[in-house]
Amino acid sequence: MKCFLIPALSLAALAATGLTLIAAKAPAPAPAHAWTPAVAAPAAVAATYTIDKVHSSLIFSLTHMKTSRSYGRFNDFSGTVSFDDAKPEASKVSIQIQVASVDTNSKDRDEHLRGPDFFEVKEYPVAKFESKTIEKTGDKTWSVKGTLDLHGVKKDVTIAMEQTGSGKGFTGESLIGFHGTTSISRSDFGVKYGPEVLGDKVDLTISIEAAAK
Repeated sequence: MKCFLIPALSLAALAATGLTLIAAKAPAPAPAHAWTPAVAAPAAVAATYTIDKVHSSLIFSLTHMKTSRSYGRFNDFSGTVSFDDAKPEASKVSIQIQVASVDTNSKDRDEHLRGPDFFEVKEYPVAKFESKTIEKTGDKTWSVKGTLDLHGVKKDVTIAMEQTGSGKGFTGESLIGFHGTTSISRSDFGVKYGPEVLGDKVDLTISIEAAAK
């Protein structure tokens, strides 16, 4: 009996020793009051939206013969809106306008506007707007300041911009909408033809629908 009892006791002693070593190596549980460093949430990234010109509009108007307002639009323009909902002041707007796409519902007048009396589209085919700063003015409104490059002249302008909505498109793309207004003096941009016929102040309206995949 002794020959079986001694090995059994030895194995039991070894097992107890191993358990003691494992217990000694196991980390003690942190007390309930211990502080655990917080893991920082990933920084928000601005989404870049591409302007959908089919569902966007760029309209201008000015007085005619000091009597009525004449309206026109540019049918071909493109651009992007880099928008960070958490930090809108860091957003950016970039718009390029193909000036020859001017449309006032009169073929003859449009040809005149494309010529040297007005836009001179052969020499200045593209007008551009690039934002510089964006300042929040309300819950969904901003003052967008930037440079308008038109007819070979660069001037700072301010656009009063409102976010009109956001959502999902038919294919799941993210959509965002804006509506902006501003006024410029056409003579400031070297377009001085017919001051006795046309007003100098030009009101601009831009309605944007843009999509991000």
